[in-house]
Amino acid sequence: MASAVVGTIAYRNWTISHLGNESFATGYVLVATCVGLIALGIRKRLPLVPLGRVAVWQSAHHYLGTFCLVAYCLHAGAITTGWFESLLAILFWTILLSGFLSWYVNKKSPRMLRATGYAILRSDIPTVKRRVSEQAYQIALQAAGSKGSMAIADYYRSDLALYFSKPRSIGYRLLPTGKRKRNLLAGLVRIDRYLDETGREMKSRLSSLVQEKDDLDFQSAIQQRVRICAAFHTVLLGVFVVFSILHIVLAHLYSSHW
Repeated sequence: MASAVVGTIAYRNWTISHLGNESFATGYVLVATCVGLIALGIRKRLPLVPLGRVAVWQSAHHYLGTFCLVAYCLHAGAITTGWFESLLAILFWTILLSGFLSWYVNKKSPRMLRATGYAILRSDIPTVKRRVSEQAYQIALQAAGSKGSMAIADYYRSDLALYFSKPRSIGYRLLPTGKRKRNLLAGLVRIDRYLDETGREMKSRLSSLVQEKDDLDFQSAIQQRVRICAAFHTVLLGVFVVFSILHIVLAHLYSSHW
């Protein structure tokens, strides 16, 4: 990357020495770099095409992103003037921040997913959730038919039915926590004194299903967060490239020195 920075600075200095417009020189480099950054998103959408490992492309994306910051500073400097240039500056710094956020989420997510003890494909999570929900419902039905486990059926109706059947809140998807799971498990512990031996066995199975449902919700939230961060970053980058091309066209139209 150091050689790319040195090369860009040398190209800018060469342009100045030949009475060229340095802004055009660095602007072309900046747009070319952004187009290269978009290539990673295209590569991810072509998993069956033999274009090299995604990890290599990801690493190249990080280096290009760092170089893009240098190219932008060489082109625009620290302070911009004009509403259109200010809009481009806001877009660029937002892209930079979203890129760091996406990198952090991607780096942290695998460790968080392993904390549940197992990993499951995002496409398989809804199917497994339906199975878990059906098992919990069957336990509640079975509990309703016995006096020694009636408290389980009542607790299912009052607290667990919505937990197993409804998706988690937007707040949970953004910042998943185990608070609701702990509250539900504590509720199952509280009804233990109303249960006979069969009821306690049902309660144990239901507790396992509460834990499994929470693990699935957690994995879904983490995987969805990774996708949202990446999509937000990619969309902003695409918008920036479009606006940059428009900026180049306008610069060529109204500049007397290029």
